[in-house]
Formats: sequence, C-alpha cells, structure tokens
Amino acid sequence: MLNLNLNRILKARGIDTPYKFLVRNGFVPFTAHKYKNGKVEHMRLDHIEKLCILLNCTPNDIFEWVPDDLLDDRPDHPLQKIRKREKKLEINKLLSKMSMAQLEEVEKLLHGAIEEKI
Repeated sequence: MLNLNLNRILKARGIDTPYKFLVRNGFVPFTAHKYKNGKVEHMRLDHIEKLCILLNCTPNDIFEWVPDDLLDDRPDHPLQKIRKREKKLEINKLLSKMSMAQLEEVEKLLHGAIEEKI
C-alpha cells in the first residue's frame, strides 16, 4: 500500500510545526490535518506538486510503500525504491555534536554538492 509520510521530510527540513506550515502555505485546516497525520486515501495531483515544490523534493520523498502481503514483497519490484526502512534523518543531532572546524568542513561539502547540481 502506498502511504503519505511527510514527517520524514518535514523533520529533515527543520519544520517543527507541520500543521502550521501546511496551513500557512495554503492548505485548508482539514487537509493539513490529514496530510500531517498521513491519513490520506486519495490526493489531488496539484497538492502533490505543491508539497514537492514547498519541500524541494520529489513524490518519492513524500510517499512510502508498505507491501500488503509477503507475495507483494519481491526484492525486484520497482516500488522497493520508495520503501522506507526505518532509516532516520537526524542531521540536527549529528551537527550539534560536531566541532566548529567539522561544521565548516561540512558546509564546504554541502556548497560543493549544491554547485555540482547547478
């Protein structure tokens, strides 16, 4: 089953109040609540696009696949690419433990990675 999971990317982007973020960016409160909690049975395509633009991501980053049963869980299935396996992004915790010299080195690496994509 495909599930909406915004929590992972919102946390990675440092957004501590997802509901407020969604409402502030044009989602009605009812929809913001559903999206924040992942309680979604269907989504409008323009909402998917808007979320991806706001969060600078792709649909693969906001959806995750959980197989309904073992027969669906083939390692070669293309949906495996969007299966999240308890890999947490806790960059803030990692950064808080680094020295200033290490932080400066990370900043240089990030700038280099961003410039390579431009």
